[in-house]
Amino acid sequence: MLIKFLGIIDILAAICFWVFGIFGIIPPTVITIFAIYLLIKGLLFVISADIASIIDIIISLIMFISLSIQLPQVIVIIIALMLIQKGVFSLFA
Repeated sequence: MLIKFLGIIDILAAICFWVFGIFGIIPPTVITIFAIYLLIKGLLFVISADIASIIDIIISLIMFISLSIQLPQVIVIIIALMLIQKGVFSLFA
């Protein structure tokens, strides 16, 4: 049940990051909250030596960077797709 909930939040984070990165209509505080969420989740599950946790940490750092500089759209799309993929896999696990 917890895995499915975290997967839904990952998908929501991906959609918000995509809208923020492409259109810029999501407030930066929302992106900050999702970046903190991904950082905490990555740090909690990094003990299990799972590659997905390391990806969460990297994505959260990129989200923090995106608050100060404009990322290329390709990077935004790749990160959003990775989060959506992780979320969908969590829903069906």
